[in-house]
Amino acid sequence: MPAFFRPTTTNVEIGDAELEVRTSVATRHVTLPGCGITYLCLYDDEIDQRTELFIRRLAMAGTEAIAPYLELTDIAFIVRHDGSLSVMRGGACPIALYYCPTEKGLRFTTALPVANTSRLSRRGIIMVVAAACQHSSYEPNAFTETPVAGWHRVRRASINHFVANRLERCELIDGRPVRTVSREEIAAEVRAAFMAYGNSQAGITRSVLEVSGGFDSTLAATTLMARQDMHGISSVYPYYEFRDEVEVQAGVAGELGIPRTILDGTTLFPYAPSDEPVRWDEPSVYVTGIRHAEQVARFASRHHAQRIYMGHGGDQCFATDLTSREGLVRNPPGRGPFSARSWAIVSAATKATNASPWMARSAGTFVYDARQDLWVKERYGVTIRTPFSDLRIFQAGQLWSEHSAARGKRPDKSILVDALGSYLPDAVVRRKGKTAYDGVWMRAYERHATHIADCFDRAAATLGHLGISATWLIRRTRALGAWKPVSDREVLALYAVAFWILAWELDRPEELCWAP
Repeated sequence: MPAFFRPTTTNVEIGDAELEVRTSVATRHVTLPGCGITYLCLYDDEIDQRTELFIRRLAMAGTEAIAPYLELTDIAFIVRHDGSLSVMRGGACPIALYYCPTEKGLRFTTALPVANTSRLSRRGIIMVVAAACQHSSYEPNAFTETPVAGWHRVRRASINHFVANRLERCELIDGRPVRTVSREEIAAEVRAAFMAYGNSQAGITRSVLEVSGGFDSTLAATTLMARQDMHGISSVYPYYEFRDEVEVQAGVAGELGIPRTILDGTTLFPYAPSDEPVRWDEPSVYVTGIRHAEQVARFASRHHAQRIYMGHGGDQCFATDLTSREGLVRNPPGRGPFSARSWAIVSAATKATNASPWMARSAGTFVYDARQDLWVKERYGVTIRTPFSDLRIFQAGQLWSEHSAARGKRPDKSILVDALGSYLPDAVVRRKGKTAYDGVWMRAYERHATHIADCFDRAAATLGHLGISATWLIRRTRALGAWKPVSDREVLALYAVAFWILAWELDRPEELCWAP
């Protein structure tokens, strides 16, 4: 079997609790009058300023009101002198966090102990499947069950209060703005937020920019150009529907004045296997794009870049109504491959997700599902960064949504032109709109149907133990590979499970211990 990557961890005491944290996650500890703070962040060079800002906000707002001021990508523990513990996780946090009550006290970890567990949870695995393809955030945030029995997920956009080794209550972090401002004031706030983002990158000297040719990736770079040695990278598809994309990408790189390397998009289709092994803590649909993430990260590593800049989350922040709820997809997984028992679990999880308060877009949970970023950092030593997960930029997007909703309009990116037009190349401002990637997905099934079917076949025993038919999935995969007009939602969700099973070598269910 391949030598899979296993992250190194270190143990940290947080009051009476114990935290096992990956060494790739930056950690700071601060003792204050009345409490102690432990702060976690993926960005080593930014954690000090983020911790200091959090402490200043804590001094002004107090521990009960501080949650809406936590950066979307970060985690904070607050231990009070009375022994109570509050744990906050940002809405777009790429760092997983799990907890388990034990006789000795609470245990927290940023790496779910799949390999070391004595009990796997059928229900937990299937519930993850149910959430995997239901909405834009693929993390199953509506519930806390995990594939490992006894371990619970700390939700994104949540503040959790623990007393005497027990979870007393869990609350949504909802940062909806309470003020009404003009369009001009919103543009000024957007501009200031991007300037603050640019200043936060002052320590970065060499980087790679994913040049997609859109607003979002371009804005990830424009406030940094004068300070960094930056190299562009683009994925190009040699198909008629992408003829305009190639021209815009080249135009953006030219106007930014950066060299650009072109990747052949046909080698980066969804489902393309990665060269390097990868394990997720839980099944994740994001694994379908791992080949693309790997190739960009490898390129950045070879160029000794510290950062990979991307525009992830731009549509969610400025072209989506943040005053509304995130709805479920129109084509959820169907009953086809599931047994009656497993389908009942899927249905219950779907209902729980649809009714969950964590579906409020104002919580930021659907901005960016960035779990791959941790793997990229650990494997290649380079950190992925997008401006749109910064709290201040997200809050500016909320102001724009409130302003648009009050006028009966859908928010769009015209506010970005108002705020940052002087930073945007003409190639971006004048573009007609991005091409839908539906054809890329269908070509992916044509190219990789054999690989997908093989994954289902090798994981068939465990899938069957979960009440999932590998035979049905293989048949559906072959239909997709033949361009037949059938749903791919079941294949998408359950490929994530099959990949997870094979990565953790859980393909012999009779040798595993399962929770009742």
